[in-house]
Amino acid sequence: MGKPMEKSLPNNIYQYFKTSTMTGVASTLDEDGYPRGAPMSLFYARDEKTLLMASQNRSQTFNNAIREGKIALTFVGGGDVAFSIRGQVRMLKEKMEASEHMGVLVVDIDGVKSDVAVDAEVTEGIKIQFRSEKWQRFFEGVLKELQSCGI
Repeated sequence: MGKPMEKSLPNNIYQYFKTSTMTGVASTLDEDGYPRGAPMSLFYARDEKTLLMASQNRSQTFNNAIREGKIALTFVGGGDVAFSIRGQVRMLKEKMEASEHMGVLVVDIDGVKSDVAVDAEVTEGIKIQFRSEKWQRFFEGVLKELQSCGI
C-alpha cells in the first residue's frame, strides 16, 4: 500500500525534475471517456505545484489533455521509484521553437502519491534508448527549451 496523496511534489522528486527527466505514462480520457495511456519523456518542474511537459501537439494525449483539462502521470524507475501525479492541465505553447510538432502543457498538480510497495522493491523502470544521435539532439533541444519556459 502506498502513502497518502500529497498536495505537491516531494522535495526529492521536485529536485530531480528541476535538473533531469524520466519516462512515464501520461493518462488522459478520449472523446468516448475511455482512458488512454502514452509514454512521455519530457518533463520539467517549474515549482513544487507545477510540472511542464512537452508532447507532440497533434497526438491524442495532447488533444485529450486540453479538451478534458485533466491528466494523470505515472513514473516507475530504478532505486525503488514509483509515484503518480494527477492534475489540471492547460496548454502553454501550441508550438515550440525547437519543433513545430511539439507543444508544452502545464500540469497544475492536485496530488502526488507514492506507489512504492512495502514488500517489493522497484529495481528497474521504463528505459529509452535513442535510435540515432539526431533524435538524442532533438530530445535534448526540446528539454532545454522546456526548462526555459516561463509561465
